[in-house]
Order: sequence, then C-alpha cells, then structure tokens
Amino acid sequence: MDKKIYIFGHKNPDTDSICACISYAHLKRALGNQNVEAVRLGKISKETQFALDYFGVKAPRLLENIKPQVSDMNFYNVPSVYVVDSVKKAWDVMTENGRQMIPVLYHDHKLAGVISVSDIAKTYIGLTDGCVLKNHKTPFINVASVLDGKVITGSYPHAYVLGDVYTTASIDDHTVLADTDIIITGPSSDRIQKALNSGAGAVIITDQNMDNLKLELPPNLSCAVICTPYSFFKTIKMVSQSISVKNILKKDDITYFETDDYLDEVKQVMLNTSYRHFPILDQEGLVKGLISKRHLLDIQKKKVILVDHNERSQSADGIEQAEILEIIDHHRIANIDTGNPLFLRAEPVGCTNTIIGKMFEEKNIMPPKEIAGIMLSAILSDTLIFKSPTCTPDDVRIAKRLAEIAEVDLYAYGAELLAAGTSLEGTSPAELLNIDRKAFTVGKYNISVAQVNTGDFKSLFKIKDQILEEMHHLEEKENLDLCLLMVTDIVVGGTELMVTGREKRLAEALFGLDPTDDSIFLKDVFSRKKQIVPKLMGLS
Repeated sequence: MDKKIYIFGHKNPDTDSICACISYAHLKRALGNQNVEAVRLGKISKETQFALDYFGVKAPRLLENIKPQVSDMNFYNVPSVYVVDSVKKAWDVMTENGRQMIPVLYHDHKLAGVISVSDIAKTYIGLTDGCVLKNHKTPFINVASVLDGKVITGSYPHAYVLGDVYTTASIDDHTVLADTDIIITGPSSDRIQKALNSGAGAVIITDQNMDNLKLELPPNLSCAVICTPYSFFKTIKMVSQSISVKNILKKDDITYFETDDYLDEVKQVMLNTSYRHFPILDQEGLVKGLISKRHLLDIQKKKVILVDHNERSQSADGIEQAEILEIIDHHRIANIDTGNPLFLRAEPVGCTNTIIGKMFEEKNIMPPKEIAGIMLSAILSDTLIFKSPTCTPDDVRIAKRLAEIAEVDLYAYGAELLAAGTSLEGTSPAELLNIDRKAFTVGKYNISVAQVNTGDFKSLFKIKDQILEEMHHLEEKENLDLCLLMVTDIVVGGTELMVTGREKRLAEALFGLDPTDDSIFLKDVFSRKKQIVPKLMGLS
C-alpha cells in the first residue's frame, strides 16, 4: 500500500488553509489517489468552524508536527511466536529470518516478552531431567510438533504434560509408569512392545518413515502413540525443546518503541543501550515487528502537499525532514527547499481555493455541494467579499460558480460568514493573536504579522492594553524584532495596525506610525499579503 500523503495549510490556519486542504484532498481522491489525508496545524477559528458546520463538513484532525516516527522506518516483519509455542518454533523463526532476538506475544497479539538465541541455547543440550516437561507445564501438542511427528492412535489424558519422560533403556520389563508419563523407544518391535506395556500415557516411536508407516500395534490402545522421523538420540535431544517459550522469555526491563515515537527520541535510547533489536508496538499495544539500529539509516520520509503557504516558518515542525510533493499557493515564493522536483502551482489570486476551483474545472470534476460551500467560504473570507485589493476576476468568477453549486446567496452568506468570525467577545488576547498569524524572516529581522477581521472595534479597544502586553510576551518568546496585529473592519473601511517590538521604528517609517503611539488606523487597507507584507519585504 502506498504511503499516506498529508495535505495541510499553514500554522494558525485561517479559513482558506483549512478549506484548501479539505477541498484539495477531495480532488486528489476524485482523481484516483485514495491515500491522502487533510490535516491541520492549529486551532479552528470561529469563522472556519461556522463554515464547516454550515455545510456539514468535519474538521481535519490536528497534526502536531511532521517529524519522522518509528512508523516511517522500514522495520522487520517477524512471524508471530506466542507464549504457548515451543522453544523449537521460536528457534526456527529466528534462524529462518536471521534474527538474534524476537518478540513473544500473548494470544491477543500484545507483547509478553522477548527471547534471544542465548536464551534458547541451554535447551539444546537435550533431555537432562526427566521432569523438565512437567515442571514447565508443556502443552502435549508441542511434543509431536517439535519432533515433526504425528499421533497415529490413542490420546494423552491431559492438555499439558503432567508426568516424567523416560526411555526404554531406563526401565526394566517390570517397571510400571503412570498414565501421565511419556516414554521414548526405538523402532524394534521388542522395544515398542516394552514401551506399550509400561503403562505410559504416551509412547514416542523413533526412526519412522512418515510417508509409509508400517507399524503393527495392538487394537484399542488408550495411550497416545507418536511417530517421529528423528533418530532415537536426536529425539531425546529435541524433546526438551517442546517446552513453551513463556518459560524462558525475558519479561522485565524490555526496551521497546511505539509506532508514533519520534526518531530523535528513539535514536537517543538506541545509542544508550547494548541491545541491537527492539520490538515495535502500535497505539493499541499490538506488536508490529522489530527495528534495529541500522533502520535509522533507512527512513521513509513522510509525504506532504502544502496548500496556502510555502515558507518553512509557517509550515509544520519537521517539514525539512519530509518529502514535499506539491505546493498550491497564492502567496510569494519564499524559502521552502526540496530535495526532488515537485508540482508547484502559484497564482496571483486572492485565495488558494480559487486555484483549486480552477483545477476542478480543468479536470472536468464538479465538487459536491458541501465541498463547493467550504471553498466558497474561503474565497469570501480571503477577499473580504471581494473588497480586498488581492481580489481578482478569477476569484469572483469561481466564487459565483461555487455559490450556485452550494445553493446559497453569495452576498447574504458572505455577510453571515464574516459576522460569525468577527465578534471578539470571549476571545483572549493570546487567542486573538493566533487566529491568523504568520511569521516572516526579512533580512536580519524576525517579524510576526497577525490579522483578525472584525466588526467589533469597540471590544478591541476595551482590551487593547492586554493585547499589547500579549504582543510583548510573543516578542520575547519568539525573539521578534517587530510584532504587528492587523484588526480589519470592512464596515469601517480599513485596518487598525497595532505595533510592538524593538524595531518599532521600522513601522514608523513604513506605515506613518507616530513614535508616541502603538497603533495607527490605515484607511482602505484590508490585505496583509498585498498592502502590509510587500512594504516589510523592502527591509531586506
């Protein structure tokens, strides 16, 4: 199965970022790529949630980062060995797969412990104690299995071996064994008869041609008779290997990893232990396989598609360790580096969903009503119902087509959408700053520009001091030279630009901010991308 492809927008996602990852994932699936997942990098805003709820679309799950995990490693798949299985089966699995250690499982496929070659070695010295099977509560079925044998008649009275193991050489003609005991005999008729007369619950006959058995046995035998192709002495040597793995496995201080563990942490653990192999468990505790230190060099990078951004600082943590397949964006081309060629579609339109809407058209695919609805929501949000200077004829054309598919009145729904996201009531200063915030590195300056669209200027000025204080905290936390907050009101017709930072003087020069003030109203300014960021770019 192909590796999953994650589609996501920028951190602190706005409506365009969230709706773009959903709509583009739908388009990819419609074109035959089923292994895509829309995810998000941050909290859903009020406006975005309104759009999703209005059209009955589920929000993408939160992806905290894109760093490599254990699940991205090409780990070993090892055949299952369970606690009741014989030591010989464990040994066979090890040798067939070339492993020095394997995990041992409970019946529910969860980890019981591990077993290594050195743990098994001592069982290969042979039967030195006649009560070894009894003492280890060995399943009787393991005996025939280990000896590649077959029960040809009769049955042992218990599921587990409850007696001792003998050979015909260790008893005389008058010895009477219990029906829980097992006796091993060679192929001669005299020895077989001696074993059958002993009263044992199971008789193992060695040196047999399993494809052509020619034994003459008394009728109505109650004891189990097992035939094995192995010689008398090899049978004696191997029978002890029928004890269950659970008797010799290691249960304590096991080092294992889970599929969602990050490789940075895994690497540190591996370097500080003498173990060479480690079991892998999934989130439900089921064993998935084994990894070794060499797997750190064999990692399948996560595959991603970026929408509505192309800057490293705005993308997922760990993006430099991922394989970027595509970028769909309407911003300037910035500093995302890729190791391989990729599909890049960047257009100077007001919204990423406008580009995706054009791609639906180009592929002759009509989005369903709910997908058309959230795409429309993104365009109306990003263009402020076509009032933003970033709006283009393509945005208007695609929006009108999507409104028809979504069966909504374009302007009435747009006003309702923006109203849902504009109230600042109950929003903390920290939440306000992170509704839609982007970070930029311009020359030697680290700059953050947040934007919130609102029709609630009165609520803003009530908490202005708290907002400025939070902006100062953000400066310290992210080592910012300049921290900007755009509070945009399409009814008032402009943006209140709030400014803090050690390089506040830059905003004074660029936007006419009075040195004694911490904010300025910019009439007819609606767009961060077209009216604020370009001026900041001139600082480089």
